[in-house]
Amino acid sequence: MGVTFAASSVFDVGIAVVAPIVSLALALTILGIYFVIFGLSTYHLWYSQDVYRRRLHLTWTTALFLISCLGGLASATSGMLDLVVEYNTMRTQNPGPFVQYVTQNGPQTALVGIAYTCLIVANSLADSVLINRIYLVWDSRKWTLVPPILLSLAINSVGLAGTIMRTKGFSNTALESNFNLELKGINFGLGFFYANAVTNFIYTMLIACRLWWLTRGNSTSSSGERTQKHKLTAAILLECGVLYPIALVAHAAVEGNLNIISTPVNLTPCVILLAGLIPTVIILRTCQGISITDKVAGVRSSGSVHSHSGSEESGHIDEK
Repeated sequence: MGVTFAASSVFDVGIAVVAPIVSLALALTILGIYFVIFGLSTYHLWYSQDVYRRRLHLTWTTALFLISCLGGLASATSGMLDLVVEYNTMRTQNPGPFVQYVTQNGPQTALVGIAYTCLIVANSLADSVLINRIYLVWDSRKWTLVPPILLSLAINSVGLAGTIMRTKGFSNTALESNFNLELKGINFGLGFFYANAVTNFIYTMLIACRLWWLTRGNSTSSSGERTQKHKLTAAILLECGVLYPIALVAHAAVEGNLNIISTPVNLTPCVILLAGLIPTVIILRTCQGISITDKVAGVRSSGSVHSHSGSEESGHIDEK
């Protein structure tokens, strides 16, 4: 045999073995953190009756956890199946099972469809959490809901269309029409990741800039106050979910450059899990009473009530 599969770039150790293992390790790390954050938020929401919009937050955290974990595990399992098939191909030097696997494989098709569908659903739920924060910090004005909701619907529709095309095409890539459909779905998916990153960054800036504007009057020139302001800025960025759009850009960059990256780690499981983890962190801050958004919304709500009743301001702040 002149050229073995081990010498082929398709079966390079970095691609066939290292990348899936690194992807699984990253996903399990994020999943472990997610379990802790979800447990804490659920505990607070279940036993603290005074949490603002407790039932809504409990619904959000539970749905995000179940959907994100399902999608993340489906994507990680898909990667492990790739690892097993490619390893066996290198070991036996028999291309038959590999060709069958990449052209038509029911379980793998189902896993791909589940993973990317869960990503779209989890992303939609994450958007709803951020849109709710926008609504709160912008004085609960209904007009602030319309542009973010329309933008979220448009972006997630593109992602859903890409998922459908990708799954349908992947079901039997031996057909040229299906293969082209899968490529089109992948391109739609890349567009979704980049557009979604921009959208989430816009949401983040709408919240962060508004919070900064409302809290700017508290800054002074002392070093202690400057340090406190830096901590406040970091807390605002964390609460606005800035890590999620960063993860989306990283994932899209890897998927769009698979041919030039020596070890292209599949970040799909991580992105799916982060879609649920980041909003859950935001909700946990609400449960613990340290949410800047809720404090600002509470203060402004109290201020409007104060014009009618000067004794109710502290009660509203404590309620948050």
